[in-house]
Amino acid sequence: MNRTFLLILDRARTDSEFTVNGAANNGRLDIGCRFINSSLFNSYSLRTDVEAHLLLRGPPRESLHLMFRGEEINGLHPDERSIAGYIKKNISSFENRGVTANQGVSIDKRGLEEIIEDHEGVPILLKEDSEDISSFESDKTPFFVIGDNKGLKDKDMDLIEEKGGKRLSLGEESYQAQQVVSYLNIFMDRNG
Repeated sequence: MNRTFLLILDRARTDSEFTVNGAANNGRLDIGCRFINSSLFNSYSLRTDVEAHLLLRGPPRESLHLMFRGEEINGLHPDERSIAGYIKKNISSFENRGVTANQGVSIDKRGLEEIIEDHEGVPILLKEDSEDISSFESDKTPFFVIGDNKGLKDKDMDLIEEKGGKRLSLGEESYQAQQVVSYLNIFMDRNG
C-alpha cells in the first residue's frame, strides 16, 4: 500500500546556508535526514510506495516544503551526511534557478494547510493518548503527520483536526521521528 509521511521541522533553515557536517545545528535537520532514510530506504533499495515530505519552518522564509518520491528518486544515499547534502543541493538549486537538482524531489513554499488540502487521504496525527493504530483502515493513501523532537504545535494539531484529521497512537511512549516511520512502514507492509 502506498503511504505518505510529513515531518514538520519548526527550526530547520529554509535556505541552503547550512553545513552538511552539522545538520543538528541547522534547526535539527538531522532529524529530517534520519526521517528521509527511514521513509525511503529498504535494506538494499529505495521504496517505490512512499512519498516523504519535509516542512521546514525556520529562518529566513516562513516555510519551505520538500517532497521526495521514492519511485522517482535517483542519486540518494542512505547516510545522514549524504541526505543533508542532497537536501542542501536541491534547496540551493531551487533558490538559484527555481527548480530542483534531482529527479524525484520537488520544492515549493506551501504551508501545512495547503499540503493537507492537496493530499487525497485523511491526515493522521500521531499522539500517544489516542486510539491505537491497530484499528487503522483506509481505502486511500494514508498521510501521516509527524512532529520533530519538540512535537507538533497546538495550532498544527488544531489545523489537522479541522481538515478532518484522525488521531492514532503507536502506544504510550514517545518515539523519534525515524522510529515512528520505520514502525509505520513495517505496519503498512504487513497490513497493506
